[in-house]
Amino acid sequence: MRERILDKAQELFFRYGVKSVTMDDIARELGISKKTIYQHFEDKNAMVFAGVEHHFECDRALAEQMQVEAPDPIAEVVMASEMMRQTMAGMNPTAIFDIKKYYPQAWDLFSKYKKEFILEIVKKNLKKGVEMGLYRPSVNVEVIARLRLEQIEMGLDPYLFPLGQFNPLDTQLELLDHFLRGIVTLEGLSLYETYLEKQLSTPISPKAIFNTKSTY
Repeated sequence: MRERILDKAQELFFRYGVKSVTMDDIARELGISKKTIYQHFEDKNAMVFAGVEHHFECDRALAEQMQVEAPDPIAEVVMASEMMRQTMAGMNPTAIFDIKKYYPQAWDLFSKYKKEFILEIVKKNLKKGVEMGLYRPSVNVEVIARLRLEQIEMGLDPYLFPLGQFNPLDTQLELLDHFLRGIVTLEGLSLYETYLEKQLSTPISPKAIFNTKSTY
């Protein structure tokens, strides 16, 4: 029952935003009483926290899987962008901003996840890209990895990118594209553009895009 409640809550949060969805809404959608919900979650804050925690657990597993399956570091980045596209495509943009503004404990999970996991993933990707000649040898891994983390959070800043003017998914993809083009070598750029062409012509399926091995 706890998983059912959490799944339905996440579905509603993604569709309508977190703040606008009440415990009554979740109970009504599931056809259960609020009392049943409170048997599993102390309050809405606890539910949001559990949802964010579960999301990052799944995200971590996917990131580790992509590290193994990607034929090269650039493919890994493009696969990550495709996963981001799938995750955020049906999401109400206010969901992210609601968590940041009204649920600080849940947002702290994002900060912790960013510093403890994403930073290491980015650093490994950069180091491998430099070793393979796909990223410029002059790239300062420690500096550029932290720059990438700040780009991610910057793209979620409603003051820099107001919701009515910018789509969070488009903003994130644009920042990622700008980041990657700034660190690739000529060989890396050629490979990146090849992947982008495949991405445009292939139905959403990261494995389908990268079903051929890189020559690098």
